Amino acid sequence: MREFRRSGRFGLIGVFVVAAIVVVIALSAGSSDPNPKLQYGLIFGVIAAFVAVLLLLQRGDINRAATGDTRAFANGPRPIDDPTKLEDGELWSALAVRPIDTDAIKARKEMWDTGRRSIGLAAVICVLIFLTVPAIYLTGSFVPLIIGGPLIAIAALYGAIRAIGPGGDVDRGYDSLDRAMKPLGLKLDARPRVKMVPRAPTMPGYSAKLLGPTVMTGQRHGHRVEVQQEDGRSEVTVRASVPEFDAKAKDGRLVVQEDGSNAAAVLRGLPASERWRGVQIHGGTDGIVVDRKGDPGAWLCDLWLAERLANDL
Repeated sequence: MREFRRSGRFGLIGVFVVAAIVVVIALSAGSSDPNPKLQYGLIFGVIAAFVAVLLLLQRGDINRAATGDTRAFANGPRPIDDPTKLEDGELWSALAVRPIDTDAIKARKEMWDTGRRSIGLAAVICVLIFLTVPAIYLTGSFVPLIIGGPLIAIAALYGAIRAIGPGGDVDRGYDSLDRAMKPLGLKLDARPRVKMVPRAPTMPGYSAKLLGPTVMTGQRHGHRVEVQQEDGRSEVTVRASVPEFDAKAKDGRLVVQEDGSNAAAVLRGLPASERWRGVQIHGGTDGIVVDRKGDPGAWLCDLWLAERLANDL
């Protein structure tokens, strides 16, 4: 999501910067010193500072996005010419076809609260790790591991149960999504199930994975709408009979494969944006399908696009 650009850029760039600093510190250790505690301390300090700043930035991004959501609610439904310039909350509010009631607003706030709890638990686990691992190297004793290891395991287990257990964050998140979609005239028809699957052969153990699609359906502006998301893809379908056409994103614009059609004229009139990257469109008697790969969170833009084509063709 665009709201998390700051923390995303810091994380991407910071990994390389931290790696370079760690290499410089490691090379500064004398070859005759079998236990360079100063270098160990500096390396752990640099990594700890990077993780702390990253978590703070992520928390700040969540708070800023949640605040933007709250401001957007006051705008309410309205016509828009370019959905790619709006944040998620603004676009959600603009596309509403029913009153934005207090329950829908509360549901969106609850979805942000889940993110805050995840970051809070991650911070606790990181603190435990940085109190345990450096102490092992600096003291040359495994006593810190005996104390810290079980605490880390308990915190991680608690987080897993809280997230994927019955009635946990995943279940509550989809319940909140269902309530938040009501102003858009949509309801949650299917949700993925959480399953423990084996990791790669080189990584023993299991990890949680969401299996199955997220499906939302409803009636909007006289048309049936279907939204499906799975494995990093989203597909928005508006059931409206239109002339046959195919289009895809190219250099920020949506281009019809066979120019000269009404669809080509409509799409030429839309603002160019990198948010259309990965989008393919098919229109026909069964409806308009907007398929997106790589940014399923931008499906609201695709809903606006499909409804714009259904209205103009």
